[in-house]
Amino acid sequence: MTCLNHASLAASLAALTVTADAAAASKPKSPAGKRPAVIVIMTDQQTAGAMSCAGNPWVRTPAMDALAADGVRFTRAYCPYPLSGPCRAALVTGRMPFEVRAFDNAIRPADADMQAGIGHRLAEAGYECLYAGKWHVPEVNLPDSGTGFRRISKMNDPALADACDAALKEYDGQKPLFLVASLLNPHEICEYGRHETLQYGELAPFSTEECPNLPANFMPSTYAAEALTLEHASSPRYHDTYTYTQDDWRRYLYAYYRLVERADREVGRIVGVLKAHGFYDDAAIVFLSDHGDGAAAHGWNQKWNLQEEVINVPLIVKPPKGAGLRGVRNDEALSNVGLDLYATVCDYAGVTPDPERYRGRSLRPVAEGRQATLHDEVFVETLLPGPGMRGWSVVGPRYKYVLYQWGRNREALYDLQDDPGEMVNLAVDRRYEAELNRLRRAMYDWGVRIGDPKLVRNLRPFAEIRNCKPI
Repeated sequence: MTCLNHASLAASLAALTVTADAAAASKPKSPAGKRPAVIVIMTDQQTAGAMSCAGNPWVRTPAMDALAADGVRFTRAYCPYPLSGPCRAALVTGRMPFEVRAFDNAIRPADADMQAGIGHRLAEAGYECLYAGKWHVPEVNLPDSGTGFRRISKMNDPALADACDAALKEYDGQKPLFLVASLLNPHEICEYGRHETLQYGELAPFSTEECPNLPANFMPSTYAAEALTLEHASSPRYHDTYTYTQDDWRRYLYAYYRLVERADREVGRIVGVLKAHGFYDDAAIVFLSDHGDGAAAHGWNQKWNLQEEVINVPLIVKPPKGAGLRGVRNDEALSNVGLDLYATVCDYAGVTPDPERYRGRSLRPVAEGRQATLHDEVFVETLLPGPGMRGWSVVGPRYKYVLYQWGRNREALYDLQDDPGEMVNLAVDRRYEAELNRLRRAMYDWGVRIGDPKLVRNLRPFAEIRNCKPI
């Protein structure tokens, strides 16, 4: 873990946010300060590397950088499913999308799972639960009932900060606060790629000379999965880049980073509102994205697949002032944000989830410097909508294993330490057979644990695990 100096970026944030004044000190806080306010700020379709604090020279994110300067940035955070609806179902319920049967954007988790959702949990624990912005579980906007939250704004990025401001002016402080502010951007890259009208206005004209160069892993990896070729060919509306030139890809990247900056401006405004009302310092704030974007790596846009740019997401935890680390980058703690956000929010609120039902682990001990690691491995699942094919991945400290249901090269093994761009598939190399078998077994055991018969069946043919007890 290494400390970062964000003083200059924090100064830039000040120009974006509402200035806190002396009146903020008199604003109501949680009773006697016993339980902190818990704030979740979320973007949509932001890959982990799309922040300037992550060393990306093509994007400027002073608001996100300032949060990182006040807390811990987790570089090994993964979404449970690279699609908004299933991922957000996991964020709300604290369970894997398969467990709540959320396989696409249109499926609602069962009532029992929703009744145990994070909004209900914190409301039962005495919190005032407010929600602003995109919901997508599966409705785009938060329903009027059934979630435990009170909606203070529909999905409308430019309106979220004002909605939070209005809600906090009315907040009487009798209950501790749980607030979620959920942004759409940089999801507008989907509309940009399809040459559709953008939700919040078109980008200013730009020239190709201003655009980023292509990433080093722009080309496909060795022994790339046939599943990805089938997905590209069968879903032209979503993967509308099949006629792209290299310059088109550069323009795609430029647009993507401008949309990240749109989101960052709104994050800055929301943080400014928190400061103006005296909530920022004493709150536990979690910043994350639901999933990433292909960002031109391996010639991929959109989501769905299991490459790093799609499943590795931003995650920052800013603990209450004086109760945790500041300006730290953690490269060790593997996190499944879908499961761990639930556990983290419950931890700060003093709620203990049933360990038999919930597999997430709280990020709080890492944010407070009491431990450095979290999970031995994290698991990701997906469904490629074109061929109708499921896929799974397990990510360990160094190696990553990927499995698709069928097709050539349906298995992949990557060394994320020496090959972070996933260019060389080591599953065909006998020297890595022991690591391949270890991760196969870890994935098999996960399939048994969550009751996923299709995952177990797809792994059973491998000789090394034929004798494992079937479910």
